[in-house]
Amino acid sequence: MKKVTCPPCGTEIRGETDDELVRNVQDHAKREHGRDLTREHILAAAKEA
Repeated sequence: MKKVTCPPCGTEIRGETDDELVRNVQDHAKREHGRDLTREHILAAAKEA
């Protein structure tokens, strides 16, 4: 499991796989902040949960 903490709002987003994490973070970023993030950007920020 990996996680990313959203810098603007502090929400912790998790995923069991890289694909799930990327999908969850992209959904959050688009819905909550109107931003599009790349897979590379997300995985670079990911930490083990």
